[in-house]
Amino acid sequence: MKLRQIILLMVIFCTNFFSGQETNENEKEFYSYHSLDLGYANTGISFGNSKSWNGIRFNVIDDGINEINGINFTFWQPEDFSGSEINGLAIGVAPAAGDINGVAVGLGNIVDYNIYGINLGLLVSVAGGDMAGLNFGTLALVAESEINGLNFGGLAQVSERGITGINVGGLALVSQGSITGISFGGLALVSEGDITGINIGGLALVSEGNMTGIKVGGLALVSEGEMLGINLGGLALVAQEEIYGFNFGGLAVVSYGEIKGINIGGLTVTSSSGIMGLNFTLGKLMTDGELKGLNFGGYKTEAFEATGLNVSVGWTEIYTLNGFSFAGYNKITGEQNGLTIGIVNFAEFLNGIQIGLINIAENNPAPFKILPIINANL
Repeated sequence: MKLRQIILLMVIFCTNFFSGQETNENEKEFYSYHSLDLGYANTGISFGNSKSWNGIRFNVIDDGINEINGINFTFWQPEDFSGSEINGLAIGVAPAAGDINGVAVGLGNIVDYNIYGINLGLLVSVAGGDMAGLNFGTLALVAESEINGLNFGGLAQVSERGITGINVGGLALVSQGSITGISFGGLALVSEGDITGINIGGLALVSEGNMTGIKVGGLALVSEGEMLGINLGGLALVAQEEIYGFNFGGLAVVSYGEIKGINIGGLTVTSSSGIMGLNFTLGKLMTDGELKGLNFGGYKTEAFEATGLNVSVGWTEIYTLNGFSFAGYNKITGEQNGLTIGIVNFAEFLNGIQIGLINIAENNPAPFKILPIINANL
């Protein structure tokens, strides 16, 4: 082969160490696209800061790159990676780009916008947009938008919009949006939106929205919205709105809305609006609204209106009773419709039967206002 032909092939397939890719004057002013490229039409193997490349590319520090398709090895965090895109495999100490689609492996993976695919940050993974796929950060996953997929942050996952999928944060999951799926935070799950799915917080689950599904908080579940499903708080369940389902608080179940379902609070079950279902506490069962169903209170049961079967070791204090109440002291400050059994029974207006040592019916004529053993007004 003639020397001229050999030189021509070298020119075609091997560009020199100076830029073999087109740049405009502004780019020359800011970026240096020096590379040794083995290939043709930006395809093949490239060594250096090639602007765009298809194939295998090695560079120390990427600077002002455009689009890389294939395998990109870089050894340090880029100086400027805004607007760049890597599609394929990105490997390095700190792989970084505007967008990464494919597989990213490094001590810290950083993108300006979105990272989609398999994202393995041996320390952290940080996205200015979405993070979706298989996402792993030994210390943390941080996204300014959403984190979706199978997500593990050794210490924490932090998202400004939402976390969805199977999510594990060694210490915490924190989202300014919703947390949806199977989620575990060693200490806590904290969301400014809803928490939905199977959610476990070693200490607490805290939501400014609704909680729906199966939820376990080692100490507490706290929601500014509704709490629906199976709700377990080692110490307490607290909701601004309704609590529906199977609800257990080691010390308390408290809601400013209604509590409905099977409701168990060690020391108290308290609602401003009403409690309905099977309700049990060793302490105080209390509502400003209606208490309805099978109700077992410890030292006190207190309600504006109680309907159903009510049992309290200490005393009941009810304005209107419809049904049956058993307690040491039954105090019906309004109307009793039904039966009370206790040591002392009092009713302002009796429309039923009292059984106890002392029975007081204010609406009965003398001498039947106060009677031992039994009193009635039918």
